[in-house]
Amino acid sequence: MTIRKSAPALLQRLQHGLSSPPVELIYASHSQWPFPQPWSPQQNPDRLLSISVLDSSFNPPTVAHLALANSHPPPTQTHYDAKLLLLSVKNADKTLKPGDASYLQRLEMMYLLSQHIRTGTSSDDPATPENVNIAIAIIDEPTFVGKSDALLKFLKQRFVGLSRANVTASSDVELTFLVGLDTLERLFSPRYYHSEAAMVSSLRKFLSPGPEGDNSRLVCVNRTFAPSTALQVSEELEGANTSDYTKEFIDSGRAAVVEIGEHLSTYSSSAVRSAIGTFGLGQTGGNPAWRNFVTKEVAEYIVEQRLYESDS
Repeated sequence: MTIRKSAPALLQRLQHGLSSPPVELIYASHSQWPFPQPWSPQQNPDRLLSISVLDSSFNPPTVAHLALANSHPPPTQTHYDAKLLLLSVKNADKTLKPGDASYLQRLEMMYLLSQHIRTGTSSDDPATPENVNIAIAIIDEPTFVGKSDALLKFLKQRFVGLSRANVTASSDVELTFLVGLDTLERLFSPRYYHSEAAMVSSLRKFLSPGPEGDNSRLVCVNRTFAPSTALQVSEELEGANTSDYTKEFIDSGRAAVVEIGEHLSTYSSSAVRSAIGTFGLGQTGGNPAWRNFVTKEVAEYIVEQRLYESDS
């Protein structure tokens, strides 16, 4: 696996503060990522390059991650040109614990997951370059506001390297962060910022159109509602006791909900770790329940690496 060869050095570089911005591209499905092939924005000067960003701990990646990555954009958007699986090596709430998969192991599992992800409009689309336009990256930023800023700077540098300097990350790129409700709650929680005023200022920049803002969007996985509107997002946030300022951002239409199915949404990484930690890998017979939570390739990798056996 090529990730095993390239990722360790890139991880070291990032963790030692040598990456500026603090982003390293681990894998891309083709050399021109994130541009679909063919790509001709000159034919439509108002055309945004739309990139979905699935940022998670991927410990391990599950079929719920896969469903979210393959989900269609909400009605407020028409397409994703490219997709990015993003692993943060600095999380505002989580640190590596004994029994966790290492960052390298997670990246290898993310690659296995990526082979099931398409960027076409249908799951039946052929595996042409424009329908397999996905990348894997690592980032050293704990907050989504910081991640958005770092990714835009990284993309701007990449566009220059790809001789696409006419595309500017501040005005021609739209990042859509795919998140769970728990992550959305943290995003709108003042305790993750220096103050409530700092939170509002940061979020206004994060969710405002370019070039003044980052032009980012949020799509939240909804575990209970059918395909939904921003009003239902607002109701969920109110139920989570988040700040009154969230209404401003919800009403702007920059946040939406996607439904991946109540069944799939229960397939969490923690459930996989807990099941293996309690009952073992069970590779000698039968089909242990945890295997239903991940793809076949990820399950085989977990067994090969004997992951999560010491999890409790």
